[in-house]
Amino acid sequence: MNRDSELEELLETERPQRKWSVSSRALVVVGIVGLAALAFFPFSGKGLRSKSGAFLAFDEVDAEDDDVDDGDEEVTTCFAQGMYYAEPVKLPGTERTVEMSAELCQQRCQVVDGCMHFTFWPDGGCLLTGDESYVKAAPYKYSETMSGPKFCQDAIDAAKEAISTAGSAASSGIQQASDSASSGLQQAADTVTSGIQQAQSAWGSAADATESVAKEVVPPAPGINGTSCSKYPACVAVGISDGDCCPNADAVKLGCCEGFPPKAVEEVKILAGSECSKYPGCVALNITGGCCPTNDGLMLGCCDQI
Repeated sequence: MNRDSELEELLETERPQRKWSVSSRALVVVGIVGLAALAFFPFSGKGLRSKSGAFLAFDEVDAEDDDVDDGDEEVTTCFAQGMYYAEPVKLPGTERTVEMSAELCQQRCQVVDGCMHFTFWPDGGCLLTGDESYVKAAPYKYSETMSGPKFCQDAIDAAKEAISTAGSAASSGIQQASDSASSGLQQAADTVTSGIQQAQSAWGSAADATESVAKEVVPPAPGINGTSCSKYPACVAVGISDGDCCPNADAVKLGCCEGFPPKAVEEVKILAGSECSKYPGCVALNITGGCCPTNDGLMLGCCDQI
């Protein structure tokens, strides 16, 4: 007996044999009678209720179901029905498990080292296979068998597209952030430059205003006798008697407006030994300078008093 026959026999022995009891047969008869009664309803104006609550004939029900099915998205899969992997039928080191669906059987393959494909049998049996196994057609009674690879190419492509989309979005976000930062820095630099230029302009305006104020000459106040030269003897003494002197037309106040200059006091030279301070009689009279003799050569009377 070959391996395929052994596998079929194994599945056949694991599948429980159905025995028809009296109650089961009665239920079948009732079901047939019910179907016959429902077949009569379209001619009597009765049928199934639609979503709106109205009765529909069976042909209308079929049309409504077709409308619902047309709106559903087609689900693509890489699973093959009626096929299984053989020679060997399971990966060495693994055992047959029972799974709820072919998708769960595939997920089990994805976490087992060496697993490249799986076979999901109608009884829920899940067998994992490696590279050495190849696909074969299952017997007719196992036509609901599902098999497939470890990963579906559609899922791989979708994952790659999601990663690519996420990478593009991240790159775009980074570029936008970089552009925003560059724009912000440029705006800040422009603001600083504008502020410096405004400060320089204001400083220049202030310097110009200061220079303008400095250039303004405040004319001196008129002298105590007015501005006419003839009213100041010192000006007349030096030959200036016409016009204005204190100040003149150029807003300059001449020196003669302050009167005659003070006379210089000649320095009195005292002969050595003639100082009044050396003679008590002169000191008592509070005489200073030269006494014995004076600068004129006179001997004062206090010189004789010792």
